[in-house]
Amino acid sequence: MQMNLKEALLNLNENSIKYLYVNYKKPIFLFVLGITNNYDLSEDITEETFFRIIKYNKSYNEIKNPKTWIFTIAKNTAYTYLKKNNDILFEDEKLEYILNKHNSVKNDDALVIEEYLSSLTKIERDIVILHIFGGLNHKDISKVLDLNHSQVRTKYTYALKKLKGRIGKNE
Repeated sequence: MQMNLKEALLNLNENSIKYLYVNYKKPIFLFVLGITNNYDLSEDITEETFFRIIKYNKSYNEIKNPKTWIFTIAKNTAYTYLKKNNDILFEDEKLEYILNKHNSVKNDDALVIEEYLSSLTKIERDIVILHIFGGLNHKDISKVLDLNHSQVRTKYTYALKKLKGRIGKNE
């Protein structure tokens, strides 16, 4: 049976939970990693995000966009954890390790992706990750990150220019 995100959230059962996990674990993890900069902590928060999706799925009925709802839960879970535990954000996490473990990307490819994304600011990385890995449009990203739509569009466009500039220099 083919399922979509909205159906999975409205009819939560073993199959829909599996669907959610298979299709959204990596984008949620990468987004949370952008917030925490800590691999192990991001894994824990990603798992907690799925627990909260299951726990609060009844409140989903009133939400128009399921991806926005999921990434807002992920953001709130991460910030709640960091605030509660006064964690220091670590900058030494390597995207290479994440991509190798979660995406089966070749080592060289992961290094290149890490290098390119490291040239972006934190907010630019979050926007690019939510758009590319999370599949969110700019309007939904603005809701998740509490920015206005224009800011997201501008920052995304600027991030793409930065990435294209880096790619052009390295070729």
